Amino acid sequence: MTVYIIHENDAWLPPFRQAFEALQLPFVEWNLSTTHGYSLTQSPNPDAIYFNRISPSSHTRNHRFSCEITSQVLEYLSLHSCRIINDQRALSLELSKVKQYVELTKSGIRVPRTAFVASATSLNQTETAQAKESFLQTLRETARDNFFDESTQKWIPFVSKHNRAGKGLGVHLFTDDKQLEKQFETLLTTNADAEEFSVDGIYLLQEYIKSPQQVINRAEFIGYKLMYVIEVDTRQGFQLCPSDACRKTADSKLVKQSADEIKHGFDIRSIESLNEREKQLVQQLENFLEQRQIEVAGIEWVDNGTNVYVYDVNCNTNYNVAAETRFFGSMHGTIQLGEYFRKELQKLK
Repeated sequence: MTVYIIHENDAWLPPFRQAFEALQLPFVEWNLSTTHGYSLTQSPNPDAIYFNRISPSSHTRNHRFSCEITSQVLEYLSLHSCRIINDQRALSLELSKVKQYVELTKSGIRVPRTAFVASATSLNQTETAQAKESFLQTLRETARDNFFDESTQKWIPFVSKHNRAGKGLGVHLFTDDKQLEKQFETLLTTNADAEEFSVDGIYLLQEYIKSPQQVINRAEFIGYKLMYVIEVDTRQGFQLCPSDACRKTADSKLVKQSADEIKHGFDIRSIESLNEREKQLVQQLENFLEQRQIEVAGIEWVDNGTNVYVYDVNCNTNYNVAAETRFFGSMHGTIQLGEYFRKELQKLK
């Protein structure tokens, strides 16, 4: 009885290894950042759980096709009726914020006002001035149509973001269309970092929801049920990945995050601290996940003091061990995950 971890980023696995080894839970790392061969007629291990934790930011680690490969691997596993944790339904949500907002809206869950601009050609490969101007014009018009109040002649603050993202890719805050145009003009006319270009050609424009406390909340779910809520200080930017491996120094070397010096201020909340809006939202999110058979997820929301808005569904979730250690006394998320997998493996017997 084995857990297969389908992934592409070795840097995120140490907490999972540590927890699964402590639980004496057999596991195999299936790294899809390398080359593999498959035979559709060859049956995979039937006495196993296949845990999909592929990341939409895989292309930033030069694993451009890991997500596409994962999709085919999941099809292969489903052909043989394998037990998959976070199957194609999770992957499709992970790879499209537009789809996330559509599905959340269908479930009656409030999301920020969102629009998107799509380019069939990668902007970093667009050479003609006409093509660039066409994109900028569409961008300006879309922003004005959605975030300019004609009655007051004022702009509603908004952000840009990538449709297929992770790590806060492409997220920038704007207060008018001139700032937006300047940002994208610079992007199109300089040797900008490749990560600033959306890998699927889709750029979102979204209403900026301001938290009076300058925090967002991330709810972690296992088996469709809430495990805990972690509050994140947003004052240092939009890169809010909770993994210890995501905390970086200025020279981009990975560093360990200490339990008492948290760059963004990750703090786990007690259930009692949730207000009524948040408690109602948690119930909605549990139903949302169960209806779509997404068993493991981290979902982020922001409360502006009047309403709660969900803006991100992470089906490839990481846990902040430093925050867990302060709250629980030791690592928690990966242990709970391992316990859940053990119960699910027992059902295969």
